[in-house]
Amino acid sequence: MTHFNRFALAAIPAAVLAVPVYATPAPLCVAAWNATTAYNGGDKVALNGINYQANWWTQGNSPATHSGPAGSGMPWTSLGTCSTISTPTPTPTPTPTPTPTPSGCTDWLTTPVYNSGQCVIYQGKMYRAKWWTQGSVPGAEQWGPWEYLGDVLPPSPTPTPTPTPTPTPIYASQIVGDVCPGEAPHPTWSAGASYAAGATVKPAGGTFRAYYNGNFAPGIFVAKQTHVASTANEPKVLGQDSVSFDASLWSVAAVYPKPCPPPTPTPTPTPVQISAAEVTTWRGGAKGAYSMVHDDFCNNVVSQSHINVAEPALTQRGLVAGFGIVTNLCQPGHWSAAQTFITNGHEIINHSRNHPVAGSGDANWVNSVEINDSVQDVKTRLGGYQMSYFIWPNDTATDAALTYLRAQPGYLGGRGSNRDLGGGNIEYVGRAAGVNAANFSDPYMVKWDLFTASGQWSLYPMGSEILNLHVDAAIDQGGWATRTMHAVDDNPNSSWEPVPVARYLGHLDYVKARVDAGLLWVATPSNVIRYRYAREACAPALNGNQVVFNTGNADCVKYATPLTLDLSASAAISVRQGGGALAVRALGNGKYRVDADPLAGPLSVFGQ
Repeated sequence: MTHFNRFALAAIPAAVLAVPVYATPAPLCVAAWNATTAYNGGDKVALNGINYQANWWTQGNSPATHSGPAGSGMPWTSLGTCSTISTPTPTPTPTPTPTPTPSGCTDWLTTPVYNSGQCVIYQGKMYRAKWWTQGSVPGAEQWGPWEYLGDVLPPSPTPTPTPTPTPTPIYASQIVGDVCPGEAPHPTWSAGASYAAGATVKPAGGTFRAYYNGNFAPGIFVAKQTHVASTANEPKVLGQDSVSFDASLWSVAAVYPKPCPPPTPTPTPTPVQISAAEVTTWRGGAKGAYSMVHDDFCNNVVSQSHINVAEPALTQRGLVAGFGIVTNLCQPGHWSAAQTFITNGHEIINHSRNHPVAGSGDANWVNSVEINDSVQDVKTRLGGYQMSYFIWPNDTATDAALTYLRAQPGYLGGRGSNRDLGGGNIEYVGRAAGVNAANFSDPYMVKWDLFTASGQWSLYPMGSEILNLHVDAAIDQGGWATRTMHAVDDNPNSSWEPVPVARYLGHLDYVKARVDAGLLWVATPSNVIRYRYAREACAPALNGNQVVFNTGNADCVKYATPLTLDLSASAAISVRQGGGALAVRALGNGKYRVDADPLAGPLSVFGQ
């Protein structure tokens, strides 16, 4: 046995005796017992340095006075003492890396036989045998058996790692309940906000953990006094276990879960069998449609009656109309009023830019100015509003002007005109007057009836109430009637053929009564045109318990507007579109009515 082995064996008992023996620490205390918290069987709490476990649901029963062994009838069972301070794990002392023996070399000894080429180490120097040798002390003699190779250089020792110090925890002085699903989260600190005493805030930059009752939990700041937040007093996170805050304004709390009520389950809708989906002829299932148009808005005299009489009376009754604007006559007050009209659901209609005396046959008429520049005037003054309906000055149009209008983007239609043949020759063929069929084919020749005090040029007998008769005709024929008017004024000489105030208000009451009875739909001209063409372009189809609109064509996108659908179903239904519920009206005999936007997605139909 070598001296090395004897020394190693002798050192073993001393090494064994040097191993430290650690006492088993008491378990950590769990979350502190709270008299207001409800605990379920198996929940654990700590009180006065003792851990307890709930035997069943309990609230308000102190473990200190309501604990006992299993079968004692007490709600709590003691688990034994606990510690509020965790014993840190000792950092092991790193073992330094030993200096390795140079490869192939061994310490020289007197008795071994060394052959040529073997390497030995003697007194910190390396030698190689030149030939067979035994007992010859290594040296650098020229004629000796050893060749000097160099000094032994120990490798650079591995540096001893610096143990990472155990961080000092951030101690919390209280606990704060976390939020339940559906509740507003704890707010994030914000400069300029006012915080009352007791307010809780999350730090603006990062998160940290707080140490409370032997456990780590997410940390939060609690205001000690009412104050206004500023960058100078912001509580900041420096790291997971490091924060900076003004102790006069803030304290630290630990966030623990709190009991939350179970979520209310959302009932699964029951599918229902749909056998038909039909678009009603007019919105809301009305029998007829009706549009009122007031010409010459921005003419000073006429406009005052529009602003002060007509529009307020319409809006008061929930009715809408179109107002034909002559843009070059508009003053600031007119533009302001026009914006109010739009807000209240009325339509601003293009009545040309200058209203030349002879209309489109006038020598001063320029299509691009009267039809396009007026559109730009309104866009500029009314926040980009797009006019889409045109009414001709004098209700006449040359063939060239009408052709030009039809080709302009942004327009949907226009009031029917008599034909201007030029040179003051007008072809009155009656094509501009009448009630439009439900499926009218030319939106640029919309039929209408003109108001005059005497009733001349009207479809209806002179001396009759032509205003109301035109409404009745729309309902009776299932079509669309449009009424042309100008001012509303009791002075017959104030402007061209004004409607007397009492007669106008009486007409609005008559219209409102038919609307309330479900007989009449009152809408602006452009919206009626949209509905008429969307009925066909966006036609719905059934797909199981869904109603799918045909939106894959340009006309559907151009004319899309909410449509009224009548659904035939096997039972009472509820309808959803795009995640929202739609209002459903039961009509009887298995029919149900609903309004839906074709571009908002398919309808999903369920049983109630």
